[in-house]
Amino acid sequence: AGAPFGVARMSEKPLDRIVLRYLQKRGYTDAERALRTEAKIISVSQMALVPHLGADASIADHILYHNETDSDPESLMEGYRLLREWTHQSLDLYKPELLRVLYPMFVYCHLELVSADVPELTREFHRRFATDHTLLHHDETVALAGLATPAHLSSDPTALKFKNNRMSVRVCAYTFDLLVKYLHVANQMALLAILNGNISVSVTDGDPVPGEDETAVAARATITGTGPPSKVDVFNAKKHGRWGLLETSIEVRAMDEFDDEKLRLEKENGKDDDDNKAKAGKKGGTKKAPELESVTKEDPDADDDRDLPTIVKSEIPIPTLAHDAALDAVEDVRYRALVGPCPGKLPSCAFYTFTHAHAVLNCASASLDASLVVGGFADSVVRLWDMNKAVPGGTDKYETDPASRARRAAKDAALDAPAADRGEGGGDVEMQVADGDGDDGATIVAIGVFPNPQSQTNHPVGGVQKGSKVARPAPCVEFVGHASAVHGVSISPGNEFLLSSSRDSTVRVWSVALETCLASYKAHDYPVWDVQWCPVGHYFATASYDGTARVFAMDAPAPRRVMVGHLADVDCVAWHPNCNYIATGSADKTVRLWDVASGECVRVFVGHSGGVAALAVSPRGDAVASSGDDGSVLVWDLGTSRCVHHFVGHVGAVHSLEWAFGRGDLLASGGADETVRLWDTSASSGSDAGASAKPLRKTVGGVRGGDFSVAKRGPVQTLRTKNTPVCAVGFTGRNVLLAMGARAPKNETT
Repeated sequence: AGAPFGVARMSEKPLDRIVLRYLQKRGYTDAERALRTEAKIISVSQMALVPHLGADASIADHILYHNETDSDPESLMEGYRLLREWTHQSLDLYKPELLRVLYPMFVYCHLELVSADVPELTREFHRRFATDHTLLHHDETVALAGLATPAHLSSDPTALKFKNNRMSVRVCAYTFDLLVKYLHVANQMALLAILNGNISVSVTDGDPVPGEDETAVAARATITGTGPPSKVDVFNAKKHGRWGLLETSIEVRAMDEFDDEKLRLEKENGKDDDDNKAKAGKKGGTKKAPELESVTKEDPDADDDRDLPTIVKSEIPIPTLAHDAALDAVEDVRYRALVGPCPGKLPSCAFYTFTHAHAVLNCASASLDASLVVGGFADSVVRLWDMNKAVPGGTDKYETDPASRARRAAKDAALDAPAADRGEGGGDVEMQVADGDGDDGATIVAIGVFPNPQSQTNHPVGGVQKGSKVARPAPCVEFVGHASAVHGVSISPGNEFLLSSSRDSTVRVWSVALETCLASYKAHDYPVWDVQWCPVGHYFATASYDGTARVFAMDAPAPRRVMVGHLADVDCVAWHPNCNYIATGSADKTVRLWDVASGECVRVFVGHSGGVAALAVSPRGDAVASSGDDGSVLVWDLGTSRCVHHFVGHVGAVHSLEWAFGRGDLLASGGADETVRLWDTSASSGSDAGASAKPLRKTVGGVRGGDFSVAKRGPVQTLRTKNTPVCAVGFTGRNVLLAMGARAPKNETT
């Protein structure tokens, strides 16, 4: 037969302590000393910190000898009601900390009632007391309401999370003493059993901290599966990561190429030093060669002590980026805009509006050169738009500047000498500029998802001039193959392949040129919420409802790695720039970093009060940004495992994050509140940021048990759309900000 209702199973060591308590009460000091020596029992004053006994050593006395009336479910609900009333009537100094204990008590009382198979009483208990915790724990209270029978306790993810883990509560010593004494005096043995067996109490010295942000406190107490916050700190400190860039990365390759060009130009111009000095004497200075100006345009203020990235070695095989894609990427670095959080360096933003797609557009993305825009829809179709073909007179070739075309033609000719000898120039085809294509205005492009039935064509209407205020449809290619809604899309480097993930549990790879499906991956058994290409292609990562993230390679149908550890479905995934790590965000409110080489989790970040829906890793690879349903944006330092920035401003869920290329001091976000917001992530943001980014209030953050403070900050700029929730943001290789969303009806609020 099982143990009586509310009884904690006792081990031999707690029984030894019970005997020790008995000897102390009877005054048998010699016997007490002998037992303490034989059983190696620590002092009674330290028993509150013993994991076997949880809160207090004397709790076990009462649990062991409680009477049968304590197993009555109605007495359990009445006991919780009395505890709630006593908490609300306590002193204001200790009330906030006592209220933190109510939620764990509510959760495990609810689970005990479900286990006792009293559905009517369980529903009544939830109806009376769940509203107290809806503000801070909305998702969990809703999930608990769905538990109706004892069978649910062994199958429901929320119930398993609470049953297999202790909930953490941090209170001061006097508050804890008040709680234990009340439970003793009120003879609440069932609640004492819950406190002892299911709650991990962290007792701190001193008085309670006044004015603590209870949302942040509740977020820090999130169940991670690794134990209380102190154990999370120990876990994060065990692993030392490789947070830099690879020597073969585009950023490092571009820097080396620019340095070589600079030295070559300086050497070529060295023979004219005498002439330059003579001209300097006449004109009062020297002028830098135009070629040298283009080489140093990427960072005109740089000096010999410029901020160089950390170079690390890869632990996994890294494929070589395609030749054309690598050349384009280097040119993007050469002409990259120096954007930043300062008013004069904020980026330009291009917004793509999906018309007739509200409530059916699930995800969207754009290529690094902004030539392709792709969307995943609820009708199981993936739709791709070529922006170059949408321009009057445009082609399917990547539009770029004449200097880049000439430089690329020279490199291709050097690699293809026979073709050059035949007079066949390498590189891009010469672009033809359409008539009237000037710089006198901006083009408005509307992506029509479901065309007007009365329209006879989906192609751009001829004669539409640049600067027209009339939206022009863009040609669309539909990829059909999924059996259910599409929730994730990603374009490969070089724009050769397209990835899509669906509720039908599959991931498909499509050829952009052939407009057909090349492969279907069926490793997941549940919906796949997100999929992302590796920065160099070949590998891709998925996030699924089954609580796992998986890493695939294009040459094998089975995953190379399966990352297991989240306590709920994984909603988003992001690659580290060096391809050796992936970051995952989950509905369990945690962010985890995984080593692709070993498949192990190396970091756990706790701080969100809602599910994590978007992630982005900084260009230098030293930080990861996360956002989710709580509307906040958190930035985590990978080296120290601390939260270094806490941004607030969004009203509602934040769907997308992206860092600007370069120094990693500008972060963009898009949310359901129909805004795109820019955030200052520079190290000095806490002291000398602009007025719009001043600290709003102090809060306790990070994962260090509350010993680190970070200021909540607002955005440096807010860009508002016209009734269009933002589902995706991104930066091009030259740091133009792109944002996408589906226009909502004017009479519908988000």
